Amino acid sequence: MKKLVILLLLIPTAVFGQDITSLKFVDAENLMLINKGFSNTEMYYSRLPETLKGNVRKAVWDLGLNSAGLAVRFSTNSKCIGVKWTLLNNFHMSHMPGTSIRGLDLYTLDGGQWKFIGVAKPTKKESQNIFIRNMDGATHEYLAYLPLYDGVEKLEIGVDSTAEISLPKTSKLVANSGVKPIVFYGTSITQGGCASRPGMAYPAIIGRRLGCETINLGFSGNARMDFVMSQTIAQIDASKYVVDCMPNCTAQILRDSAYTFLKNLAETRSQVPIYMVENVSFPSFLRDQKSASDVQEKYQVWRETYLKLRKEGYKNIRYIKAKGLIGDDYEGTVDAVHLTDLGFLRLAENLLKKIK
Repeated sequence: MKKLVILLLLIPTAVFGQDITSLKFVDAENLMLINKGFSNTEMYYSRLPETLKGNVRKAVWDLGLNSAGLAVRFSTNSKCIGVKWTLLNNFHMSHMPGTSIRGLDLYTLDGGQWKFIGVAKPTKKESQNIFIRNMDGATHEYLAYLPLYDGVEKLEIGVDSTAEISLPKTSKLVANSGVKPIVFYGTSITQGGCASRPGMAYPAIIGRRLGCETINLGFSGNARMDFVMSQTIAQIDASKYVVDCMPNCTAQILRDSAYTFLKNLAETRSQVPIYMVENVSFPSFLRDQKSASDVQEKYQVWRETYLKLRKEGYKNIRYIKAKGLIGDDYEGTVDAVHLTDLGFLRLAENLLKKIK
């Protein structure tokens, strides 16, 4: 029996090759972090400037500690890539997998396109995992997305003991490349709920398709157009702003806040396109009469706000209707609200047609 146990323990190494204990680990802070809108954050892997602490609603601040959208870029000739990471909260939800809430996923550059090759599954607050083994040992470019709904206190990338790991060797999807980022302000959907893994959130998909950084400022349940958030977002020197916050706003919140929020952004960044996105068509709208009525009222307020701003001369304001954004078959969500990978792919592809 003892020999059998030892044999079983050896099977993973025998079958797959490299084991995580054989890897050398480097602090990811020594690599390249992309998709970060502000440098003056309380935690290295958080999203809001430290100056907002105490000046924004606590719920928004706490969500800003989530690492949604952030990604690490690097180059290595390792045959195996692993990761160790320490979470801030070890957060769980019933309708979203741990691989996206608390895990990471890995992409490689192949033929000019970013392609998914592995995922790191979280096991506890401190986890370690292998992304991929048995590669060819040539130098390749990599992109690792961080957790969507948890924070990261520490992150290390593991490679073979004799391998090299360095900053990216290409200009594809890197920080400070001269290509301005796209800023996404929105809800839990923008933050990535409920993708199967971090790289399937729609801002990430759009970033890979366009080859530019995408700043994910999605705040689950809390994209309520606080004026301080308009002021904060306007600090980012972006190529485009996408405002996708309707699901978190009542019609009254839109009446009270949308005009001043958008006017400030349009004035501050007068040469930058600002896209107002309608609430995507949730399946519940098909039969839930109250939901359908409520969203029609919100569409009206949103549209009136757009027309008022355009009439006042803010020509950088653009409008994107909900029709068809996630398809018309009602198959794009996990719970009639939050998107699956299918929904995110459809949303990304349809938004790309509007903002490209």
